[in-house]
Amino acid sequence: MDKQLQAALLSAMLGRQGQTEITVTGYSMEPTFFEGDRITIAKSDSYAVGDILVFTDHGNLLVHRLLETGEYYLCKGDNAFRTESIPAAQILGKVISVSGRSLEAWPAWKIVLSHRVNAAFRAHDYSIAKTKPTPIYRAYSALVLQKEDPTMKYQKNSKMDYIQTDEASLAVFDPESGDTHFFDEVGIDILNCLAEPTALDELLAKLCAIYSATPDDIRADVVEFLGETVEKGVVLAV
Repeated sequence: MDKQLQAALLSAMLGRQGQTEITVTGYSMEPTFFEGDRITIAKSDSYAVGDILVFTDHGNLLVHRLLETGEYYLCKGDNAFRTESIPAAQILGKVISVSGRSLEAWPAWKIVLSHRVNAAFRAHDYSIAKTKPTPIYRAYSALVLQKEDPTMKYQKNSKMDYIQTDEASLAVFDPESGDTHFFDEVGIDILNCLAEPTALDELLAKLCAIYSATPDDIRADVVEFLGETVEKGVVLAV
């Protein structure tokens, strides 16, 4: 089917019914959804950062995540490098479910890391081959795209100032930005485990010994912690 006709038909169905389903083609939104998944799209009067929008761009029908709002809407596929700046008139709706399951909201750290992947892509002359080896993409790939990388390690940033007032309170000051970040006892334990470059599985093993937990019990929380601290620069992907 002609792409412009497909977009016109989708717009008409959304206008009549308020929502409809389409089948995913392509890989730009993995692992949020995959080629062949059925996604439900709904019309909306407004869109927020983190929403997955369906829009037209140069005649193509795209389904990408909204990273920034303003006069134009900045979108990017979760598994992509390039962004699209879209006027509101080109947005048809947003994805509300995938194969019958509701979408999980993206935390702010994932949005920021996705932005930074695009920034690295632009800084490396729009070369995917040059962007993939960068620390920020490797961290994004491991923490967001969930792609296994046995060589991926994390380390506490030695350029920060660490001020621990007691056993359960740590302030981390960034001399470059002037920002201060605060951590509780669990955060302190994780950062102490990252004094040297440490792979995720190694970090989980160390923390399990401290908290008598299993890797499956704590993996999701540790991944979120790493994502947030990599985004803040407190932890480096090495």
